[in-house]
Amino acid sequence: MRKPTIMRKLILLVIMAVAFMSCEKDDLNETPVAEVEVESRIIGEWEMFKREKQDIYLVEITPDLEGIWEMHWIDLTSSQATESTLEFNEDYSFSDFYAAVLVSDGIWNKIDDDTYSFTFNDPLGNWSEYSDTYLVNFYCDNTMSIQFLIPPPVGDNDFQDIDFYSIQYYRTPGTEECADLIEYQVD
Repeated sequence: MRKPTIMRKLILLVIMAVAFMSCEKDDLNETPVAEVEVESRIIGEWEMFKREKQDIYLVEITPDLEGIWEMHWIDLTSSQATESTLEFNEDYSFSDFYAAVLVSDGIWNKIDDDTYSFTFNDPLGNWSEYSDTYLVNFYCDNTMSIQFLIPPPVGDNDFQDIDFYSIQYYRTPGTEECADLIEYQVD
């Protein structure tokens, strides 16, 4: 009875040896690396081309010397607007430059196909003391905007409890923005 058991084990061993010899040899010096490709339209360099912000202005002064104020958007685009650039990297980091000098940096995250957020590592609140996270919206492949909260105007007015915003518009350097797809607050 013992011979058939030994024979079965021997046959099984031969079959396993043949199966292992027919396998392709792996290179043991090769370390498998998980390649994570970050597919994102935000990756790369972006230059500012326009900046708008909400503000208030005095419409009239009543006979009892009360001011009547209205909220409106103003264009704060300077002639050096394109000196402000952002560079987003595949490792989810970004850098904020002015005239090629690093001003601050941080991390970015993809929320969905058209919306991203980024948070500065700058404890001073580089753009806004009211926002830690900034939302990015795309208009086409080379144009995006970043909107964030700003402090309300000082003074005695009816707008102290309303959120005020600033919007910065960016394009990839050397391209023309797709302005026909953007609803600017100020023309």
